[in-house]
Amino acid sequence: MWKQMLLTEQLEIQMDESNLLFEVKLSRTEQEEKAIVQLNHAELIQILHTLLEINRSFRGDISYFHSEQDQVKPKLDLLR
Repeated sequence: MWKQMLLTEQLEIQMDESNLLFEVKLSRTEQEEKAIVQLNHAELIQILHTLLEINRSFRGDISYFHSEQDQVKPKLDLLR
C-alpha cells in the first residue's frame, strides 16, 4: 500500500513498505502528465549515497571515505 511521504507543486514521493518500493512523480505544471520513477530498495540506497556525495561536493566537504574508483590498491611484493 502506498504511503505519501512528500507532496509539493512539482514533486510527489511515496513508498510501499510491503513491496520495498519508492516512487517519485515529477511535473512542471498541474496539467502536464507526471513523470514517474519507481525504485527498489537497493536503487534507493544508491540514489541516497549519490545525493549525499553531491551535497558534500556543493558544501566543499572532504569525504571521510573514498569510493572504489578513487582507491588505489598498493601492489604487494610477497616475494621479498
